[in-house]
Amino acid sequence: MAAAAASVYTLKMPESDKPLREQLDDAIAKVRRELEILSAPSSIGGRPDDGSVIAALESELAQLQEARAGVGPHD
Repeated sequence: MAAAAASVYTLKMPESDKPLREQLDDAIAKVRRELEILSAPSSIGGRPDDGSVIAALESELAQLQEARAGVGPHD
């Protein structure tokens, strides 16, 4: 069973071998998820973000979306 599990991980394409558009799509999804988490009310009573982290993530998201718009279907 360990050998089967190991082969699953070796078959996964390394991030650097993925097409650029897929890397950008993955990054956009991750940033969007982070924004969703930070925008949701805290269930553990933590301090709310002062806005700087959310602003930085929104800026990063805009840059990623701009880069993705410039990538062709075969990049």
